[in-house]
Amino acid sequence: MRLKIPYNGALVEVQFPKSAVVLEAKTRHILSEVAVRDKIASGITALPHLSANKKTAIIVNDATRRLPTPKILRMLAELIPLSESELFIATGTHRAPTDSEIEIILGDMRHLFEARIIIHDCRDKASLDYLGETSRGTPVWINKELLKADRIICINSVEPHFFAGFTGGRKSIIPGLAGFDTTVANHSHAKHENAKSLSLDSNPVHLDLEEAVSFIKGRSIFSIQLVTSRQGEIIDTFCGELEESFRAACREAEKTYTVAIENKYDIVFAIGEPPLDINLYQLQKGQEHGAEAVKEGGILVVVGACNEGTGSDYFINLANDYPTPDLALSAKALVDNRFGIHKLVKTARRLQKIKIWYVTKLDDSLASKVYYSPKSSLQAALDEALKIKGQRASIAILRDACFIVPIINNS
Repeated sequence: MRLKIPYNGALVEVQFPKSAVVLEAKTRHILSEVAVRDKIASGITALPHLSANKKTAIIVNDATRRLPTPKILRMLAELIPLSESELFIATGTHRAPTDSEIEIILGDMRHLFEARIIIHDCRDKASLDYLGETSRGTPVWINKELLKADRIICINSVEPHFFAGFTGGRKSIIPGLAGFDTTVANHSHAKHENAKSLSLDSNPVHLDLEEAVSFIKGRSIFSIQLVTSRQGEIIDTFCGELEESFRAACREAEKTYTVAIENKYDIVFAIGEPPLDINLYQLQKGQEHGAEAVKEGGILVVVGACNEGTGSDYFINLANDYPTPDLALSAKALVDNRFGIHKLVKTARRLQKIKIWYVTKLDDSLASKVYYSPKSSLQAALDEALKIKGQRASIAILRDACFIVPIINNS
């Protein structure tokens, strides 16, 4: 069976055995633009203080999410006055978007905000205000310009997230517009066993985020949470109070972004697709999801070009202190709260049960440093895996692995 796998901006043909199974997102009904607008309009009726003289902050995602932001901004502009609004690009700890990425994020609505676009910089302490500390010890530093707003509108997408449970909702603000120290402290909980995709109620990362966002008081927050297809089409829209709309979107996202499997597989190819194939930091999301479908003793092959390199030197440099997976699970590592340590810990835990190979454009030494086994190509990885597991090995190809989560069908 010849399959075309997206890699490095092209489709690479790979010869898989006929028995290989393709795991991918369910086909879902796409919501019409009229229906999306009606849902936003209905939600806005509950938003107080709509007069033009109120200062409004609109928060949008950066370019690492598939979100039809221009379409939503056009609808908003028809419903409420936005001419004086400030627009925040919630970069979190990511780099600032390039000019061409801002074009992608805002499209034809860029002109409406051109002089009032704020690109968050989590490391610029002068741009932050301190609001206090959560019960888990996270110092809450927030973009001070956001705190000048009378009302906040969050436009976000909701998908599974490998340690926050789901992205979206509260993540517009934290880590989206939070200080670096805030994100470091919150992400220190990502080493916890319950910090995983689809988990919220017992997830310390999510619970800490929820508490931290509650420190923003005295402002109306209107939330627009979208569940989208792989192509960025809107499957559903949830509007209103932040936590309520986020939870509703999570329920829909779980239906959209999970795939049921009867059994685990000997070999799984986890295919990272744009935009999360951009770097190694993002691609690990595909690793964590793909690993859920691999039998103990099996092989996981993570695929993504990583044209922007590692995406973060933090976890790469931490490997100098923890050069082996065993050391990453040592008592010292498990109380080490430096930024990125969760990347090493999660990989080390997986390696206790499975092999992890990567097909990227990165230098082999970088992949090896953080415990991955680099392979030269998809076909070479498949051929080697079959030599190890045998020609009758069960094989699955998980499409869009950074978003899709395999779930064992217990029914």
